[in-house]
Amino acid sequence: MKISVNKRTLKRVLIPLGIILVLFLVVGAYGYFTARSFMPTINALQVTGSGLAADFQNQDLAGAKEKSRTLGSQLETLDGEYGKVMWTGAIPFLGAYTKDGKAAITASKSLAKSLDTLITSVEPYADLLGFKTSVEEATPEGAPKAPQSIEDRIVFMAATLDKISPDLDKVAVDVENAQKELDKIDASRYPETFMGKQVRGRIISLKTTVTESAQLLTQAKPLIKLLPDLLGNPTPKLYMVLFQNDAELRPTGGFITAYAFLKVTKGKIEPLGSYDIYDLDARLNKRLPAPPAIQRYLNEKNLNIRNVNVSPDFKVSMDEFVKLYQSIPNVPKPDAIVAIDTNFPVEILKIIGPIGVGGWGNFGPQIDPRCDCPQVVYALEEIADRPTNTVRVGRKAVLGPLMHSMMANAMGSPKHTWPSLVNVVLNSIKEKHLLFYFYDEVTQKTAEDFNAAGRIQGYAYDYLHINDSNFGGAKTDMFITRDVEQEIEMTSEGKVTKTVTLNYNNPHKGSNCNLEAGQLCLNGVYRDWVRLFVPKGSTLISVVGSEVKEQVSEELDKTVFEGFFTMRPESTSKIVFKYELPQLDLSTYRMLIQKQPGLPTIKHTILLNGVQTLVDLNSDKEVTLNQ
Repeated sequence: MKISVNKRTLKRVLIPLGIILVLFLVVGAYGYFTARSFMPTINALQVTGSGLAADFQNQDLAGAKEKSRTLGSQLETLDGEYGKVMWTGAIPFLGAYTKDGKAAITASKSLAKSLDTLITSVEPYADLLGFKTSVEEATPEGAPKAPQSIEDRIVFMAATLDKISPDLDKVAVDVENAQKELDKIDASRYPETFMGKQVRGRIISLKTTVTESAQLLTQAKPLIKLLPDLLGNPTPKLYMVLFQNDAELRPTGGFITAYAFLKVTKGKIEPLGSYDIYDLDARLNKRLPAPPAIQRYLNEKNLNIRNVNVSPDFKVSMDEFVKLYQSIPNVPKPDAIVAIDTNFPVEILKIIGPIGVGGWGNFGPQIDPRCDCPQVVYALEEIADRPTNTVRVGRKAVLGPLMHSMMANAMGSPKHTWPSLVNVVLNSIKEKHLLFYFYDEVTQKTAEDFNAAGRIQGYAYDYLHINDSNFGGAKTDMFITRDVEQEIEMTSEGKVTKTVTLNYNNPHKGSNCNLEAGQLCLNGVYRDWVRLFVPKGSTLISVVGSEVKEQVSEELDKTVFEGFFTMRPESTSKIVFKYELPQLDLSTYRMLIQKQPGLPTIKHTILLNGVQTLVDLNSDKEVTLNQ
């Protein structure tokens, strides 16, 4: 069959196609040569960006400040050059990428501006944060010459920190503007890789980083605004410090063994007295029935203040503590309660070194072979708990003088140690070795937003919090190691069944706990009341390893499974919970695991339909599992 083509028709088709082809060639050539003209600026930006990252890594604030301003200038140049191709934004398909480029440049300019403002704001406190800068540079114009001790720097911070709040507002606006620009970029338009380099993943990572930075600023701004007030400026603050002994683990971090008071006036910290918690119990006028677990496992009918931290939520436990404490006549009225465990003094001593405490001896962070634990921990246990032939009043009062000596040494420590001391505080908050409870609701809310208040959090997806309570098992927690296995089976219909195995190992020889022997009873028979807090509506299938009948309840908007077991020294134990989750949106499998205060890092091995994920739980962590 012969096909005939009209010559005139052919011309009508070919001529427009030719014109379009020529136009595309012209546009392509223009775009190519224009893009090439950008390259010197882009290359300069990459060099400056790499140098800026290196300055931050080397903690060189002066260098970072200079490069930050250079980066802003280079971005302005690139923005001007990019304007030459903005007309291509009207071209179908190509225009979307042109607009993405403009959004990326605008976002980068906002981020560079926010970074420059932030550097200028933190300059006065650079030495505390570990950045290299001269004292003269770090002192704002008109302010007194920057002092040389860490105590003076804290006083200086209390007096001046409120000045940076307006700068933080500017930073927040710039980061929010950058976030809005990046939201215009659809990462799905881009390939996974191009010429062997990640493309889509980098775009997603950048957008996530900026979003997280915006959230961090939102949390940090109220805290920074409150810090002068917390440091006693203008009104002095009284803090009650609770010592939670994590060697005898309890729901909020440890058995409440002693307490002390600190007065803070315009950044100056003054330790006051320290006392045995049993002194408060002896003065209690208000008698309340003990919770069932206390009655069952400690055989105590009334609730003593030392056992008040039954809830794993620190605020809930401290609400109960305050009720009992305020019933005692003539007690000081603190502005806040701060709880610490033994990890905090150990980490401080690692930086300042061993110290002597008059009348009590020497304390250090080095490992003591008698317990395979830090010497300061063994020494405190020996002073407080070893049976003696004579009565020594206020044995636990050692905690006050120890705290005073540690603070005095820390305040007089060399300048190079300051950032490490600041990091100990921040890491202790993150890892829940340092918890805060404030009487003022606004301040309490700020602490909660900063995850410094030990709250059990709400969560819409899978959730797990494991809580151990050592009821009458000596100081055995210092000898026990733990790990957790989570096996998750998820059907195509979305039904999720979990098997959570808790493994405990105590390889150490037991102590002689006979009182007549007069020895220190540290490693005894472990008596653990264990609870799993899981999504509300979960259904328990079975518990293996509990020595009592398992119980199911609801608390803190979670379903709670509980059991109890004992374990002798030089042995292992495990308890296994199997349960079914309620209907949740787990199309992307997300899980929040909240760490119990007082514990070291716990390894979690998670299997989702055979795919393994390892998590080292040293703080609260949200994980996304591969399916």
